[in-house]
Amino acid sequence: MPHDPIQTLGESLGKRITIKCKRSKTFIGILKSFNAHLNVLLEDVTYKYFERDPENEENLLEKTENFNKLVLRGDSIVFIGFEQ
Repeated sequence: MPHDPIQTLGESLGKRITIKCKRSKTFIGILKSFNAHLNVLLEDVTYKYFERDPENEENLLEKTENFNKLVLRGDSIVFIGFEQ
């Protein structure tokens, strides 16, 4: 029987997940908590995004930033990926 999204998130507490947000932003971190609006609290987070190369506007450069803790608003989330 398929799981519902909230149940799947609950089973993933304490595990590393990948969250893709609007504007091609990706967050990879450990799921610490969430609520019914899918607002999520992540720890040990890597934030990946793209910027235009200042030397060649046609190229995109992948950038990363790290955060100890991060809260993502549920309405900005496009999808959530779970490790197996």
